Amino acid sequence: MCFLTGLSAVTFSCPDPAGSGEDSVALAIVKKGYENVLVAERNDTLYVGFENRVWRWETRAVADLVELLAPALREKETLSLTCLHEGIPLLTLILKKDLYTDLIEHKITAKAFSDSLKSLMPAKTYAEISRHTAAVNTFYNKVDISIGPLFKAQFGNWSDPVQVQFSVVPSIRVVFLKGLSLTAQVILPLYNDLEPSGSYVRPGLLVLSQTFRLPLNFFVNVSAGYFTRDQYGISVELRKYFFNGKLALGAVGGYTGTATMTAGKWAWTPVQDFTWFADASYRFAVADLTIDAGYGRFIAGDMGWRCDVSRQFGEVSIGFFAMQSGGIVNGGFNFVVPLPPRRYGTKNYVRLRPESYVPWEYRAKGLPPEGKSYSTGNGIDELYFNYNPDYIRTNLPDKLLH
Repeated sequence: MCFLTGLSAVTFSCPDPAGSGEDSVALAIVKKGYENVLVAERNDTLYVGFENRVWRWETRAVADLVELLAPALREKETLSLTCLHEGIPLLTLILKKDLYTDLIEHKITAKAFSDSLKSLMPAKTYAEISRHTAAVNTFYNKVDISIGPLFKAQFGNWSDPVQVQFSVVPSIRVVFLKGLSLTAQVILPLYNDLEPSGSYVRPGLLVLSQTFRLPLNFFVNVSAGYFTRDQYGISVELRKYFFNGKLALGAVGGYTGTATMTAGKWAWTPVQDFTWFADASYRFAVADLTIDAGYGRFIAGDMGWRCDVSRQFGEVSIGFFAMQSGGIVNGGFNFVVPLPPRRYGTKNYVRLRPESYVPWEYRAKGLPPEGKSYSTGNGIDELYFNYNPDYIRTNLPDKLLH
């Protein structure tokens, strides 16, 4: 038997995952850097849960573990692989041994593999197993320090046609318990001719957040602290997924005030503003295309609607939006792009790396305050960005074949 407590501080040779039982499989997964690892054998199925902090892209992590665990299926027929985020199960992949073998040996096409693969939001089975099986190599209370860019731009002012603001943002994130995290940022300006406050060092996010996953694919997030767009207070988000993640209904409400720092001096208003937004989204799996529409009250007190259409191309997401609020019609585009490297080190309790992805949004009318909302950095939709079951299922074959 292998005793796995405290593995991060001990050096082991990597065992054969086809070796003796659950402990050998768990040790092989931990040696590759994965955390919150759970392994259990039930009848003809090998159940595995893991937290990915090794790869930037969750699909790459899933492919990596499928390749590692294939030998462990010699006496099993099925692999049930569950992806966790901050200890919360988000996705379960169910893979038949013969299906994987047929793909690798080119007996079936990538599309046939994808069509036959089961990828779903975790059901009761994993929850029952996790209650009776302890996870090893947990990542709680470890510190992630990341650095990413912050870019703002305004176009169309004839006396100064392009105004930009560019900063770097170091971030610290610690997960204390399942779903409970603290995020702290500071914004360091490098260049600014857009707005006066952008020339000063100032705080970014400072948020304590708790996310819960409830039965029937229902998620709740409660966040408190300092958000984007100079908002501080408390925010609550509810989101329910239907049809294996294709349809989502959600609502977010916040009770906030405004706080700004300029030249080291704070100016603020009391927490007295109530904002809310309710939306529905649908994902077309065949094209990785999502349509989202909603209505609500924004941080300037205006009421209005917003509609987004976005598509994912591997790790890149490109979208367009239109909105009308407070008598102002606006629109624009947004995108999310990955930053190198694609793989991170996981051996230390304090880890330094770049941000995984950089989002950016351009609004055709940048000056009007109408239609603007804050972000807590812990939105459930943001959490689910790379974990949609259909998204993993359609992108996985290419990673297994290359």
